[in-house]
Amino acid sequence: MRRNMVMFGIVALVLCFGLVFVTGCAKKSVVKEEAGVSQADEAKAKAAADEAARLKAQQEQEAREKAEREKALWEKAERERLAKEAAAAEEARKLAAKEAARQKMAAPELMDINFDFDKYNLRPQDRDILKRHAEWLLKNTEFAVAIEGHCDERGTAEYNMALGQRRAEAAKKFLQDSGVAEARMKTISYGKELPLDPGHNEAAWAKNRRAHFVVTPLSK
Repeated sequence: MRRNMVMFGIVALVLCFGLVFVTGCAKKSVVKEEAGVSQADEAKAKAAADEAARLKAQQEQEAREKAEREKALWEKAERERLAKEAAAAEEARKLAAKEAARQKMAAPELMDINFDFDKYNLRPQDRDILKRHAEWLLKNTEFAVAIEGHCDERGTAEYNMALGQRRAEAAKKFLQDSGVAEARMKTISYGKELPLDPGHNEAAWAKNRRAHFVVTPLSK
């Protein structure tokens, strides 16, 4: 009986050791499996992070390249726009110069009229000249006229300035009475400051007592 008890104890002890051994092996296997899973997850996470970084870098590079292309296109378009504007401005300048030259050629040199000494009334022959001026101005309404009053060198500067103005106004009134719009005319006196003939004799003085007409294109 006692022998049986001893054998039973030995068997039980062996079973306990076996159970402990099996349990320990199982735990080690679980730990190893968990360690393997953790390393795999870390590898996947690292791969995902690397891929995300690569995609971000690629997107940033593509964005930079796109911005550079857009900038290059804008700069090209801007250069073309400026070139077109410069060409258009140059063409407009040429056309304006051409038109000014045409109008200058079209504008006649209206003949001066003359006055007697210290007078501003219109003589019959000067009225005939002014009639022709009025006819031309009425036919060519795109032109304006400036009427300059001039005197000879005798008399004071102040007196001649006033006399020159009266001479210019007399010519203007005749043209206006003939139908030329007042808005197309202006008067100015130069007195004795701009003599046509610099001589100091009656022939020179007769030339300098005058009204001079400057025809220009009417401002639009």
